[in-house]
Amino acid sequence: MRTQSLLKSIFGVAFIVLLLPIVSCDAASGPSALAGHWLHESGSTDKKPEDMELFKDGTGVCDGAGISWKVENKRLMLLSSLMGFAADYEVSGYRLTLTANGERITYVNINNKDYQKGLQKGTLTDSRDGKKYGTVKIGSQTWMAENLNYEANGKCYGNDPSNCQKYGLLYDWKTALSVCPKGWHLPSDDEWQAMVDFAGDKIAGKKLKSRSGWEKSGNGTDIFGFAALPGGGGYSDGRFNDVGYYGIWWSATEDGASSAYKRYMGYSYEIVFRDDINKSSLQSVRCVQD
Repeated sequence: MRTQSLLKSIFGVAFIVLLLPIVSCDAASGPSALAGHWLHESGSTDKKPEDMELFKDGTGVCDGAGISWKVENKRLMLLSSLMGFAADYEVSGYRLTLTANGERITYVNINNKDYQKGLQKGTLTDSRDGKKYGTVKIGSQTWMAENLNYEANGKCYGNDPSNCQKYGLLYDWKTALSVCPKGWHLPSDDEWQAMVDFAGDKIAGKKLKSRSGWEKSGNGTDIFGFAALPGGGGYSDGRFNDVGYYGIWWSATEDGASSAYKRYMGYSYEIVFRDDINKSSLQSVRCVQD
């Protein structure tokens, strides 16, 4: 079989969702390296996991070293001059999950055209003002695919109405708690984390950011249709900052009497950050369905 140089593995996380095949063979010490080479050598990475011709013994070359694997009773065993390794696997839809030594990694074949077509998108009409918002299902949650732009004690970035049209309104935390349309709510910190986990933890920001609109080539891939934009934020004293560079969203979870948790994405980062901030700050709102 032919040899192909693959990207480096990502280790040290409990759950990662990766594009297939994004893995390196240069340090075959975990499920990520194991799966990447396995999938690559199978030549079947454009199919659903359950349709891949993966579940059989095989051989190949990994960074110049001979490699072979055996599959038996839902267990994958990697045998090579590099090391021996074994992992349990399971498949569901477009997802392949490997578990070994307490590490769990899930691959989603998002290159598959059927997967892209299968994204569950919809439209939400806010009965209060008639505005329409795109929606998308990510994992088991349904999110607004745009920032909320309901005029309820919010401000446009820089007090410029055109920024509201592009990025939505910025709200303080108290307003954000009750501003979502009926049937929707401000997501808790745990609900944000569920989406981040599904999207891939250390690379979730890259996959959730929009494909345009971010400064300094900071655009994302928007694989899940979340279309996060860098709407920046504001303060109670009238200052604004970071538009074009950071997108900042409230969670419904408090961190004491004067602060609450936020999630934010940056132009030069692939992760979704979590931090606390004063409740009087002004940030974007994404609603999630009840």
